[in-house]
Amino acid sequence: IVEGYVNNYKTILESDYGVDVVEARLITEEELVTLGCSGSSCKTAPSWVYETSYWSGSANHSGSVWIVNSYGIFGSNDYGDDIRFGVRPVIIISKSNF
Repeated sequence: IVEGYVNNYKTILESDYGVDVVEARLITEEELVTLGCSGSSCKTAPSWVYETSYWSGSANHSGSVWIVNSYGIFGSNDYGDDIRFGVRPVIIISKSNF
């Protein structure tokens, strides 16, 4: 389900705005850690990282996916709980856009 939202956003950027999108995907756990998330918190990351609640693209356990929520919590949640978290895609654009 999430893949459809990400792909639709990519299509809108390309067709409506003429952006050359190289890649559209969800952020990984490793990228969140690099941004400052650790343990069960993202409060040391830039505020834009935790200003909304969303799924990452990384599994934590069988049936569980890493999430960030708007309270700065970095944890995991059952992937079937689809109503509590949104989609925040990582969009990588070509340098030719500049």
